[in-house]
Parts: sequence; structure tokens; C-alpha cells
Amino acid sequence: MSLARPDRRTLLFTALSLTLAGCASGPPAPKPWAEVATRELGLSLAGFEVLGRRVTVTRSATAAAATPVVVYLPGLGQASDAGQRWATVWAQAGYTVLAVQPLEADEAAWRSELSRTGEFRELGLLHYGSALRADRLAALRRLLPAMQAAQPALDWRHAALAGYDTGAQTALDARGDAGWQAVIAISPPAMQAPASGMATLVVTSDVDQDPLGLLHSPAERRQAFDSLAPGSGWLLNLGGVPHAALAGTLAPDGWHEQDQHHSQMGGGMGGGMGGGRGGQQGPQGPMGGGARGPRSGSATEAAQADLRDGFRVSRAFLDAQLRGAPMPAGPPLSAR
Repeated sequence: MSLARPDRRTLLFTALSLTLAGCASGPPAPKPWAEVATRELGLSLAGFEVLGRRVTVTRSATAAAATPVVVYLPGLGQASDAGQRWATVWAQAGYTVLAVQPLEADEAAWRSELSRTGEFRELGLLHYGSALRADRLAALRRLLPAMQAAQPALDWRHAALAGYDTGAQTALDARGDAGWQAVIAISPPAMQAPASGMATLVVTSDVDQDPLGLLHSPAERRQAFDSLAPGSGWLLNLGGVPHAALAGTLAPDGWHEQDQHHSQMGGGMGGGMGGGRGGQQGPQGPMGGGARGPRSGSATEAAQADLRDGFRVSRAFLDAQLRGAPMPAGPPLSAR
């Protein structure tokens, strides 16, 4: 007994049903960062503790033991595992990246009483204010020799200090300290930096808004660059990259289905830090870029291209200052 062959309409209906079922299931879940880093990007991930603070280590799996060092300071509300995209670029260029959040108070900012009550401007005034600014710098100065003792095989004679947001503020404050050959300050607050010190790259953009409301305009983030002595500073303007994307922090697992849309106010500042949609306040932070960085699909294609320029220029800047390579020149980079 032979079975009847399905007609053309049945086949088309079956194919359409399977397609719709696939769409309903959504995009595939992202792979864990550790798996991507080690199996696809050729990185080695590790960590250790010094003086009660967690240090995350990112380096190329094939790098020699004595590589130059980049110490990275995350931003407000971030832990030492933030900034993976910056760390990846620098590690693949042959640097060992040690990321550490100097103050527990900064890491816990979005769990604080000020955050729970929505007093985000007051929270910003506290964490960028003179008291915590001094505490953060003092903590870094205590942590540095402890990290050197914990990682003695690294080439500490060739070391750079980088930071984002509050981390950028501290990196600029420390630019005159011994032990650094270069400083990278990503999205710093409005501030005056020590005029003298190591070669410094300030990274910002035309839409680098302030989600806490302390700045009137993204242009205020360039004040640190303007305060640097001629010949010691460079400004990297990344055009349409929003504040959150400048963090270089990957979206946590499970956020891949949520989109942070490019909004008119702040150029991509939509999407709260606690899982809310654009324009809403999430449970752990105000509207805008911040603690957890951009989600998947959060930036326009143009902004992603600009961010890639940031990775490329920052790597070239490190090579110039730590390895004697030529300094990059031309847009989007300008010299002081």
C-alpha cells in the first residue's frame, strides 16, 4: 500500500510553519564569555585578589610571560570583569590587562540607598566628588605595588594606566605618578588633570552624554584634554558612540533579546542599566549608559565603526608609548 505524496500547498505550509517556529524562538543564546574568549579569541582569563579587591587578568594565550601591562579601572557601578572589549583588543596586541575596581563603594553604587531612591544626581556628586576621588586615587596607589608583587613576571617597566568614567578620572589624577608610561582616559568627567605627566589619550564622542545629569554637554568631557601640557595629550573623538558603548563591556548572558535603541536624546542613551527598555529607569541605575555597558544591538552600525576606530587607535597609542612605534595621526585623533 503506497502513501499519498503531499501536494505543493502542504509542503509550502509546512515550510512556513517551521520558519515561523524558528523566528518565535528568537536569536540563539550567546555563548558564555569565557568560552568565546578562550576558544575563539585565543585569550587566557584568570583572576586573583589583592588587598581585598578582585583583579581580572586578560592576556593572549600565546603571549610570553614578560608582556607589557595595562591596568584598567572600570567605571561607576562596574566590577573588575567590565571593559572586556578594550581588554580583548589590548591583550590580542600582546599586553596583559589587569582590571581592578579600587573602591567597593564604586562597585556597589547601583545597590546604594541613593540609587534605590532614584537620587542619581546626588549619587554622581558623591562618587565624582573630592572625597571619593581622593580615596580612589589612594586605593590605586596601594594596589599597584600589591599587583606588581602578585604578578612579578610581567614587564612592569612598560605599563599603562587606563580607565573609563570614574576610572578615567583616577587615571588622569595619577598621570604624574611614577610607574606609568602612558594613560588612556575613556569618557572622563569634566575635570582638570595634572598638566605634567605621562603621554595621555582622552577618548570621548559627540554624544558622550552624562546619564547622571552632572554635565550640560558632552564637550565638557574634553576639559581634561585642554588642561594637558602641549605635546603630552591626544584627543580621540569617536563621533556617534554613546557613553554606554564607550565602556566596552559585553552584554551579560540573557540580555541578547533586549535592544538598546539609538535615541535622539543622547545618541543611544536609551536602555537602563537594570534591564529596562530605552527611556525607562531600571532597578539598578538611571536611564543611559553605565554600569553594565551596552547590550547586544545597542549601537548603530556607524557607532560600531567609530568604536572600532577607538580600539585601533588605543592599541596604536599603547604601541607608540610602550614599544616605540610611530604615533597614529589624522582624524579622529588630534594632538594637544
